[in-house]
Amino acid sequence: MDHISISEVANQLAEDEETETEAMREVSFSLQVMRFEPGDEDPMHAHAEEEIYHIDAGEATLVTEDESVNVERGDVVHLDPGTDHQFTGFEDEFVVTVMYAPAEGSQES
Repeated sequence: MDHISISEVANQLAEDEETETEAMREVSFSLQVMRFEPGDEDPMHAHAEEEIYHIDAGEATLVTEDESVNVERGDVVHLDPGTDHQFTGFEDEFVVTVMYAPAEGSQES
């Protein structure tokens, strides 16, 4: 069994002044924790893998090429591979966990 505390990982990111870290990785998936503060930027980008986001703390807007949705603690969002996206509008600390399936970067050529 693998176990992590998202709040502990987020606190370490804050201490290290980092935005993201990979917390788990297997062939079939990878799990990343991201932490943003007001003024941080998440540039528009896409991944070749399926993505499932769980919002752990705060609120933001998730913008894709087709729509935007406000997200808050407890929300879950799925993005298909290749979907351009970004989080915007961080008014407070924003912590999100993202699971890539298969593992992030494994589908790049």
